[in-house]
Amino acid sequence: MRSLMSLLFLVLFSLPAAATVGWPDTDYDPAIPTLDEVVGHAPGARLTTSADAQRYLAALAEAAPERTHLVEYARSWQGRPLSYLLIASPERIADLEAIRSGMKRLAHPRDLDDATARSLIDALPAVVWLAYGVHGNEISSTDAALHTAYHLLAARDDADVTRMLSETLVAIDPDQNPDGRERFVHHYVQTEGIAPAASAIAAERREPWPNGRSNHYLFDMNRDWLGLTQPETRGRVATFQQYFPLIHADIHEMGTDTSYYFPPPAEPFNPHLTPAQLERLERVGRNIGDHFDRFGFDYFTREIFDALYPGYGDSWPAFQGAVGMTFEMASARGLAGERRDGSVVTYADGVQRHFVASIATVDAAARLRRELLEGFLEYRRSAVRGAHGGPREYLLPATRDPEAAHAFAQRLLAHGIEVRQTGSATRACNVDLPAGSYLISSRQGAGRLVRTLLDDDSPMAEAFVAEQERRRARGLGVELYDILGWALPRLYNLPVTPCDRAVAGDARAVTAEDAFEVQPPSRADVAYLVPWGTRAAGRFLTAALRDQLVIRGADAPMTLAGREYARGTLVIRVADHPELSAAALHQRVSRLAAASRAEVLALDSSWSTAGTSFGSSNVPRLHAPRIALAWDVPTRSLSAGHTRHVLERQFGYPVEPVRVAHLGAPELDRFDVLILPDGGHYGAVLGQAGVERLRDWTRRGGTLIGLAGAVDFLASDAARLLPAQREMALNTAEAHAPGNDRVAGMEIQNADSLAVAEAPSQADPDWIPGVVMRGHVDPDHWLTVGLADPLYFIVEGNRVYRPLRQEQGANAVHFADRKELLASGHLWEENRLQWAYKPAVMVASEGAGVVVGFTTDPNYRGFMDGLNVLFINAVFRGPAHTDRLR
Repeated sequence: MRSLMSLLFLVLFSLPAAATVGWPDTDYDPAIPTLDEVVGHAPGARLTTSADAQRYLAALAEAAPERTHLVEYARSWQGRPLSYLLIASPERIADLEAIRSGMKRLAHPRDLDDATARSLIDALPAVVWLAYGVHGNEISSTDAALHTAYHLLAARDDADVTRMLSETLVAIDPDQNPDGRERFVHHYVQTEGIAPAASAIAAERREPWPNGRSNHYLFDMNRDWLGLTQPETRGRVATFQQYFPLIHADIHEMGTDTSYYFPPPAEPFNPHLTPAQLERLERVGRNIGDHFDRFGFDYFTREIFDALYPGYGDSWPAFQGAVGMTFEMASARGLAGERRDGSVVTYADGVQRHFVASIATVDAAARLRRELLEGFLEYRRSAVRGAHGGPREYLLPATRDPEAAHAFAQRLLAHGIEVRQTGSATRACNVDLPAGSYLISSRQGAGRLVRTLLDDDSPMAEAFVAEQERRRARGLGVELYDILGWALPRLYNLPVTPCDRAVAGDARAVTAEDAFEVQPPSRADVAYLVPWGTRAAGRFLTAALRDQLVIRGADAPMTLAGREYARGTLVIRVADHPELSAAALHQRVSRLAAASRAEVLALDSSWSTAGTSFGSSNVPRLHAPRIALAWDVPTRSLSAGHTRHVLERQFGYPVEPVRVAHLGAPELDRFDVLILPDGGHYGAVLGQAGVERLRDWTRRGGTLIGLAGAVDFLASDAARLLPAQREMALNTAEAHAPGNDRVAGMEIQNADSLAVAEAPSQADPDWIPGVVMRGHVDPDHWLTVGLADPLYFIVEGNRVYRPLRQEQGANAVHFADRKELLASGHLWEENRLQWAYKPAVMVASEGAGVVVGFTTDPNYRGFMDGLNVLFINAVFRGPAHTDRLR
């Protein structure tokens, strides 16, 4: 019997999965190549590689040039192309430039008259963008994309397809994350056998660290539409603004034990999604539901996936006026996946359902073409009118850090937001605005996106918040999917002020071609000084260290030639470079200043009239450290990737990833700095010998930096590297004495006291989904040199620590008091009380070394620009405060 069952299993899973992928009663044109003819397998039968997906798109474009247009829009970090294929009637394809210009005209309607608007709406198609596979291990969507393109091009004498292509312009982006997809496909091919292994614990379905979800730098690119840190995302955002799609569908996979999800989404809704927009979203969703009913497919809506955070591939397009959608299919994570109930979902099941959802979306767009165009125009026009309320202008003075202000303006411009720059000094809303300051009006087509990105809060509905409080009280858990706070001015730590009136005076439109230029330094006889505290100065430091210049960093302020220089100032002494002539050193410093955009000043005397002097021990040399970054389990891959990206791509300094299991090796001695990203169970992977080796390395002068969850390890009894104590929840009851099976009597008088009695006896504080908290710096600690106060952190999770006592170390940055703690998002009152004044960053000595513990990740999602200097201080100034590199 066992042999017969094994044979049946093999036969079942050897059936060609592609037999289930297709549209019923459709005659296909043999002149259009099938996937099998180009790459050697049918849709759903094998995992299509990224290279084969690109090859098939090219084959389709070559077979139907009059109905397609193929465009490469970006390259991944590993050099793989990202492309989209436009599909429409020959008339639409021949008119692409007019479509682009027409959609841009609707998107920027400030001077658009009604007659021109009606003419454009009469003529334009509904642009539909179908984007697949932003998470590389959500694999079925790419094959679905390819089959959708095939169906639209090859379905012969199909009245529905003809109607769709006459009313729409369809863009198909089959593989948004080729590096992640190739990581998954490589893993799968290395582990597959003669039949699909469907078990949940089968090797081919269980990916090793870091898995294929993320891109090369391990970013979750479905969170990157806010920060625009990755080339893939930047390419997508730029492409979006060429066509301004009316529907943008982001197509994913989810857990194997689910079915299929499409909108409407769950609450909470972002307040800048309009009722009319949500109604259009529901109509498209209903059309998909009708198609799923026709095919007999299970699905659900209005659960799990909410519409609050603006950094998703469905939400960001929505704030541009589109109908933004997420599709989620139960994942086989291979060719077959076994559910808990014993049923099996196949790769082909995912391909087929995504294919049907894609066609249903195009069908809805064709049916709703005019309504979608009119709705898009009204969304943008009403923003120009100010229907969304709120501040009229946002003011950014170019004073404290002009280069950061310039970068911020350019980031907003990349989002499609109009920014103006003042030509002369002015004042508005009690803010002095020198020439070169920036103005961002919320009365523009992208005005709702302006408010979503720049306001401190995008509030959730009061009824929804009340329901979450009720659920918390019952121990049911909250219904929140992602972070609740993201205000960009806080993340950049820039003084953006909302203003309720338009700003008078001359101001010009900022363009992408605007460059930030710094005044080159004159030639110095004694030294060059670089004021500290900016990202530009950080870039100068890392580049100068790589260029083998001798750099010193002042831990104390000083006054030279009539100017005060704050703590942190970099000093490049001419006398420290005897191998270079004064002219050669000037040339190198000038080149570094231009590349980093840092302010550099020349001095002809080292005489200090106040504060420290160049020869003081308060101005230690900053050596070029060799940096190891803990890699692989148990690190959280996103944290490891974000940290590496910040150092390598934002500051141009090389990092050497080292697997945690190898940190106990003697080669660790060759490194000066070790960074432990967010993660858990470091001790279990290192083992006792590895932990002892790490402690010994630190005591002999290493700089050890722990981020978020790694602080738990540093503070653990096993490691004893940071004398920190993690707190339980406020008012946590003491445990019963061992062996005592009785408790004191309790009188319950009403429903309120019953609720108290039923409240969970939890050890940990409530989980924070992700909010922006305000912190204050210790003005005397070396770690905080150059930092503006306050700083802003994204706090996610429930790790909160007692402050270090003075004999234990320093709380270099602590969170603010409970009244000013929250800067963006929504925070439970218990968390507000418990996090007030607790440490955000702790520093302790360990022998000759130093340990820095960030209780929350300063590199979160790679968009915490306002914390970069703090992190750079830890990495590059930490070794100067050990005995290792002095």
